Amino acid sequence: MRRPILPAAAAAAVVAVLAAGCGVSDNTVLPGAAAEVEGQRLELSKVDQAVEDYCALRAANPQASAAPTALIRAQFVVGWTQAVAVDALAAEHHIRLPSGTVDRAAVMDAWGELGTIDDDNLDTFEWLTWIQQRLSDPVGELGRAQAGGDEQAAVAAGVALITDWLDEHDVTFNPVFGAYDAETGVFAGDPLSVPVSSEAKDAQDTAALTPEQVAKLPAEQRCGPDPASAAVAPQG
Repeated sequence: MRRPILPAAAAAAVVAVLAAGCGVSDNTVLPGAAAEVEGQRLELSKVDQAVEDYCALRAANPQASAAPTALIRAQFVVGWTQAVAVDALAAEHHIRLPSGTVDRAAVMDAWGELGTIDDDNLDTFEWLTWIQQRLSDPVGELGRAQAGGDEQAAVAAGVALITDWLDEHDVTFNPVFGAYDAETGVFAGDPLSVPVSSEAKDAQDTAALTPEQVAKLPAEQRCGPDPASAAVAPQG
């Protein structure tokens, strides 16, 4: 069944990851690529830098919730492929998208409450804003012609269009992310970045981890504030 999903980690990231049953190539991508679709290539180094910058802000924000780093990393990659699909579909359906150049004001509107956006991490949050702008309102706009005024039906129809586009085009993920499950829209069995603690082994995938399990992950596998610090009530 095609439906939008928004795991807790994605909600915190403000990146709408859709459960897209996209056709995924079995071929290994070129070294250094996180994903490729329609001749476009996403560098693995860009994803890793984005995860580092994003998780640094979350770690410094006591109001942020923690999530498995592997889940955030995978969501950024899948979100990028879906944003590429929205770009192509918007042109076909004559839907106007925000400019490809993201201005600083848009970045601050999207991420300013999470933490400090400066010259050191601006590139990351411009990229995440570009993805966000395509996986928000445009999804419903794509499906509105089929759904009339029903917004929920419009989003579902937009997701279906994105899914079909990805089914019809070459999408390849680096095996470092594990096996992509088109039914759930998540990766399983990531050999490098999925947490290897006993807590993680008890879960089917990183998206299924409970907050308690996430809190027990090693620091390098957890994106967000230290649970021990978050558990200390402020004095005053």
